[in-house]
Amino acid sequence: MRRSVLLSFALAVSLVSQCFAQGDIAQGEVLTLQKCLQIALARHPDVLAAGRRVESEIARTGQIAAADRINVDASASYARRSPASAVDRTYDDYTASVALSQKISDSGRNAAQLRVQSEMTTASRSNFMGVAEQVAYGVREAYFGVLAAKRNVEVASEVVKQFEEHLLQAQGFYEAGVAPRFDVTKAQVDLSNAKLELIRTESALELAWRTLDNAMGMPRAPNYDIEEALTFEPHEISVNEAASRAYSHRPDLKAMEAQRRAAEESVTFAAKGDAAVLSLFAAYSFQGENFPLEEGWNTGLSISIPVVDGRLVQNQVKEAQANLQAAMADEESLRQKVLLEVQDAYLSLVESRERIAVAELGVKQAMENLELAMGRYAAGVGSPIEVTDATVSYRDAQNNHVQALYDYNIAHAALLKAMGEGALSL
Repeated sequence: MRRSVLLSFALAVSLVSQCFAQGDIAQGEVLTLQKCLQIALARHPDVLAAGRRVESEIARTGQIAAADRINVDASASYARRSPASAVDRTYDDYTASVALSQKISDSGRNAAQLRVQSEMTTASRSNFMGVAEQVAYGVREAYFGVLAAKRNVEVASEVVKQFEEHLLQAQGFYEAGVAPRFDVTKAQVDLSNAKLELIRTESALELAWRTLDNAMGMPRAPNYDIEEALTFEPHEISVNEAASRAYSHRPDLKAMEAQRRAAEESVTFAAKGDAAVLSLFAAYSFQGENFPLEEGWNTGLSISIPVVDGRLVQNQVKEAQANLQAAMADEESLRQKVLLEVQDAYLSLVESRERIAVAELGVKQAMENLELAMGRYAAGVGSPIEVTDATVSYRDAQNNHVQALYDYNIAHAALLKAMGEGALSL
């Protein structure tokens, strides 16, 4: 379990290093989804902060381990003294010493604390992977959001063009005396509404670009484009397999498992609170008023044994045991939430996959209906309202198809995140 977490962390760090080697975004560059993900893992401040927290936990582990190593202290001082009993006499006082101490035994207390900290470091690494998962999902969501917004602009532009052509046709019929003025004004209103929709979609596209910039951690990125990827690619997986992979890979679950193991070790650590501590010490010193200074040394053993602690250790053990029970409950709660998240993402994937086929058929039918309506109007047997309705239906059908493709790709991204594989699927 812990080895897989370390491997995942090492892989994420490797991806970050690779991205830094590739450099920043070049002006006008066309980015793939993979490149956007790599940039985010290297540049996003949340990922960088999580990496520093891992470094902090590693350093804390080193601090605890230092308690079992030899300590050497050196000191020196000089003072000009005048004793109260000899007012007219002053003298120089030189002192220097080197002291060594080594803890021989603390009945395994520091070793238990080191095991606690080791699990906390493992949890921190898993939390790093969890942040990477969240950032990767945000990039995928923003990436497909840009592609969907670009499609919507294309649809809106096409509708504007269709209404412009219809207005020219209505004006020609009106000038020829075969259509009423109403057809012209109706076409003008439809064109104005279509232009307003185009403005709205263009604004949404600009916001989608800024969202992708921020998702990658580069809010001041130069102008670039992205590769088209808003397509339907079947992803075959059962919900049971997805849940099994989630239980194996989810970084937040790995972090919770490490915290539970840390809580178990904390019980042992707390129980050793009244353990005896045996230490070895040695010192060599120099002292005197004039050089050469007098030399001296001392060495020995010391033992410290708590006798009365006011039931401190007893209550520390109770606290550690309660924390362990809470950690076990939190872990089970998270496992249930993970299963629900997997099921939700899986159902969304299945639903959106079915909607794509229906939406594709809807686009085909709406196109046929629009062609019939425009043909009827050109033949003088249709009405402008019929053309408007057919055009709007065609626009809605295309937008529904775009939305279905977007939802499908986002559902797949959510499933990857739910399984804990989003940051490693590069």
